[in-house]
Amino acid sequence: MNVLLVDDQEKILEATKKLVDWESLGVAEVFTADNAAAARRILASQAVEIVLVDIEMPGENGIELQKWIAEEYPQTACIFLTSHADFGYAQEAIRGGAFDYILQPASFAEIEKVVGRCIRRMEEKKQILTKARQYDDSLSGDYLANEPNLAKIRRPDGALWGRWLIRQDTALVKNQIENLCRLAEEEGYLTVGYLQKVVHAFLEACSIACYEQKKNLSDLFDERFTYEEMLHACSSAEKLCEGVEFCLNRYQNLISENGGDTTYSVQERIAEILRYLEENMDRMISRREAAKYVFLNEDYFSRMFRKETGMGYKEYVLKQKMDYAGKLLRETKMPVALVASKVGYENYTNFTQMFRKSTGMTPTDYRKETLEGGKSEN
Repeated sequence: MNVLLVDDQEKILEATKKLVDWESLGVAEVFTADNAAAARRILASQAVEIVLVDIEMPGENGIELQKWIAEEYPQTACIFLTSHADFGYAQEAIRGGAFDYILQPASFAEIEKVVGRCIRRMEEKKQILTKARQYDDSLSGDYLANEPNLAKIRRPDGALWGRWLIRQDTALVKNQIENLCRLAEEEGYLTVGYLQKVVHAFLEACSIACYEQKKNLSDLFDERFTYEEMLHACSSAEKLCEGVEFCLNRYQNLISENGGDTTYSVQERIAEILRYLEENMDRMISRREAAKYVFLNEDYFSRMFRKETGMGYKEYVLKQKMDYAGKLLRETKMPVALVASKVGYENYTNFTQMFRKSTGMTPTDYRKETLEGGKSEN
């Protein structure tokens, strides 16, 4: 494991290189560069897994360098270590795929903590990639049976999905497939081979459900989306998910013609949305998107959401985000700008206004008061 430090201030480079306990982190070598051009040359000639980079540098800045690294060396993680707490910088850093954003002055212990977390994440990703390659290369049931660790991979399960479809839990199938594709993309094993397995598992599930419902599999397709197109939907995750949604809508219509009622209850749907909101805290999920996610009419969804939670949808989402922002402000040293990004606010001013409306204080005042309160208790 090698690290590259990029900063135009020589003293900061020297101090970070000497005083961070790189050996305890398992880092073999630490390279330094005082500008983006020098960093590019090092990356071209050396194996570097993590880059710690300042944002403001003469010539090409850290944001631009990080974008170039993301394109040329996508397996290399970037951490911004900078004294600039500007919201635009933080937002652009996160959007660009930076692993983290550390505001200076930061203790060397804090730097070690973030780098250590980054290393652990990279090691986990390598393990998943290794297992994914084994999964793609191994069609033998005996091999899989002898490798119990492969069960940790999110593998498509046509038999399970078939049981869900028989129960008419189409939203569960749709959500699982979308989550499988998202996870595969995040962890780097979204290959055509993997998508083929998802397609085959989905068609297996449809066959099981259609047989049970005394329908033909061909009834799920028409000239708008054919069976052959479904077979070739492995060309992209987007195409696959479009095909899945089309088939599931057709399946629901077929069952409705038989007078069947869904067993995917409103309570289960609302619970599913609450989990979805928590897992996607850094996004602004509209009421329309939430309703669509669980196959409910938007107005009906609103009424049922209030009935199950005691709160309107917007009110609930705002409280959830402000509670989480408060937790980050209390328990971390994360810049307020980055806290805003973590709860889905692209505009710093909007975040501050909503936080003040929710708590009666600005984020900065809230952090200051909670820190002073903790000190007085001690």
